[in-house]
Amino acid sequence: MSASRPGRGRLLALLLGLSLSLSAPAQQDALRGVSAHAASEAAGAQLRPPAQDAAPAAPVPDAAAATAAATAPLPAAGDAQAAAAMATASRERGVLFKVIPPLPALLPVPVADGGPAPATPPALPPASYLLGTIHFGTPEEQGIDYVQLGQLIEGSATFINEVDIDSAWKPEYDGYRWLPEDTRLDAMIGAAGMAQAQALLPGVHPQDLRRMKPWAVLALLEARGEHGGDATTDARLQRTAAAAGKRMLHLETLEQQLQALDCVPASEHAQVLDERLRKSWVLRIESAEAMAFYRNRVLEAWLSGIDRMDGLDDAAKAIEQRARICLLEDRNARWIGPLETAFQDGASFVAVGAIHLVGPQGLLARLRSDGYRIEAVPF
Repeated sequence: MSASRPGRGRLLALLLGLSLSLSAPAQQDALRGVSAHAASEAAGAQLRPPAQDAAPAAPVPDAAAATAAATAPLPAAGDAQAAAAMATASRERGVLFKVIPPLPALLPVPVADGGPAPATPPALPPASYLLGTIHFGTPEEQGIDYVQLGQLIEGSATFINEVDIDSAWKPEYDGYRWLPEDTRLDAMIGAAGMAQAQALLPGVHPQDLRRMKPWAVLALLEARGEHGGDATTDARLQRTAAAAGKRMLHLETLEQQLQALDCVPASEHAQVLDERLRKSWVLRIESAEAMAFYRNRVLEAWLSGIDRMDGLDDAAKAIEQRARICLLEDRNARWIGPLETAFQDGASFVAVGAIHLVGPQGLLARLRSDGYRIEAVPF
């Protein structure tokens, strides 16, 4: 799993729907890659590299091991640091979280005789809900119950997501997704790399593939080539909220999201794409593993897999780390203020990419540090 997958997947439907000429519907199943129904056996023989290829740099743990680690007993009292880490992982096991804002500070109220009167205790602020989404797969693969989510949206005043799925594409956005006219992808990754990319993405016409920036190709590869349009979790939830007449807020504009996706120069990102194509079995393993971690609600284990950047050399890892900062840490830092304002104003339902939730700079940690109570909701 590359460090930047959490942000790349969201724009696939928009990018493909507006710009790429796709093959006939009968060919679309070929884009799915390895089925995530096999995710619990992600390290199985069907996902291991072919014999003629080199093995991945590090073994990939399966979802069962990650689940066992998340539910194992706490270490002995002497290992306080490990115990604290295990407790945090257990507390954050889930993809749906209840968010309860802190009570506002009470100030004394002056009275006529000059003495302060006790302040009236404020009413408890309403709870909100924060859902981590994954940008590919079916509801069955994800374990998503849209009926339950619809009920939570119905009970909220405001729906919040990353970007408006109905954002209009503007011609000036083309520079974020397409290479310059005098540059072609095959010149950056070579004929062999281009042939491999085309084989993995048979639904994208060659002339379109040659124009795409490396981040866009990586986005398709990491999401199994899927571009579900209105079938995606993000689209379905926004449609549900709009139909219910909810107030709609978006954490960023389409252009801001494109800027984050395109923050690393294409000439450098091509190095990452080249390595991914030469070790394409790693992508297949990691797509299945990602779905397993999501379905088993162990996001910390998923983030650890992302941080390993299996299959990349040191130079490519450094490039991906820069992309990760743009896609995760920087965006989380921009989002936390508007989110906390919304949570203080009333009950909200928030849907953002799942990997934005966890880790030291994740939204859950940021909310807790500001006094919010976070509770994982069985889902």
